[in-house]
Amino acid sequence: MYRLERRREFLSIMGWASLWGLVLMGARAEGQQPAEPPEVHHIHGLAVDRRDPEILYIATHTGLVRIRSNGTPERVGTHHFDLMGFTAHPSEINLVYASGHPDVPSFQKFQTGNLGLLVSRDGGQTWQSVTLKGQADFHALTYSPRNGGELYGWSVAEQTGLHRISVNPWKSERLPAQGLSNVWSLAAGPDGTGSLFAGTKAGLMMSRDWGASWTPVTAIPTDTTVTAVSYHARDTRIVYAYVVRSDLGLMRSRDGGTTWQASGYVGDVKAPVVALVVGPGEHVALATIGSNVLRSRNGGLSWQTVLAQGRPVSAAR
Repeated sequence: MYRLERRREFLSIMGWASLWGLVLMGARAEGQQPAEPPEVHHIHGLAVDRRDPEILYIATHTGLVRIRSNGTPERVGTHHFDLMGFTAHPSEINLVYASGHPDVPSFQKFQTGNLGLLVSRDGGQTWQSVTLKGQADFHALTYSPRNGGELYGWSVAEQTGLHRISVNPWKSERLPAQGLSNVWSLAAGPDGTGSLFAGTKAGLMMSRDWGASWTPVTAIPTDTTVTAVSYHARDTRIVYAYVVRSDLGLMRSRDGGTTWQASGYVGDVKAPVVALVVGPGEHVALATIGSNVLRSRNGGLSWQTVLAQGRPVSAAR
């Protein structure tokens, strides 16, 4: 099934706790650093730098990676957290959110495999677990400025399901999320209005009551998997979603999700898009399950490969 089951293994707690993961992170914790530039594998999320959209941030199985305009990846910070759900604040520079699992030193300190909601105020150099540590593992995460700031996350750990977290004072609640299951991606508008979208195994879902209930987006076939969905960084009318079907691929809406058109990009159905970020301007970036990262500067009309199977492409500029 489009190799999605392999991605589930990567994203599972058992995948994190495997002997391979512990040995790899333990070796890095002891100073055995990988050769530069690092290869980038097991991608879980993307963000665009708010000051310079040429700079991409990539959340991976072993930490956060930054790619500058020259196409060379570099690690951010000294941690090697398995960053799962990942999203950036739409306007505040260096403010990013994530979830996931600790590296060896952090596990020895916290004695838990799930870090709950993580916040970084320095662009991913350092992280703080602010709520639900040991209780939630968000594999999909999105930020909305609604009500002073809210995060929506889909947890696959002990408190499974959809959660809404207020950024002040980090109060969380598990939502009923009627009609929602098998979530791959979440997207909230940059201005706190519009619908909340979810990419799922049964197509694209939307909520008009901020997570309480969900209905299918009928313009997207419900018998297809939507692996990624993202609002434009500044324009709530523009939404992109990736549909795992050879005649659809990356879809775009210019009216907040009512109507959709194919953008022209269709990837390998066996290696679908797993992360997507849009804007500002006409910038779009996506990552596939095969660790390919592509970017467009014209809304998806043309694409440049930044990473090919996790390795930098010198002609990415």
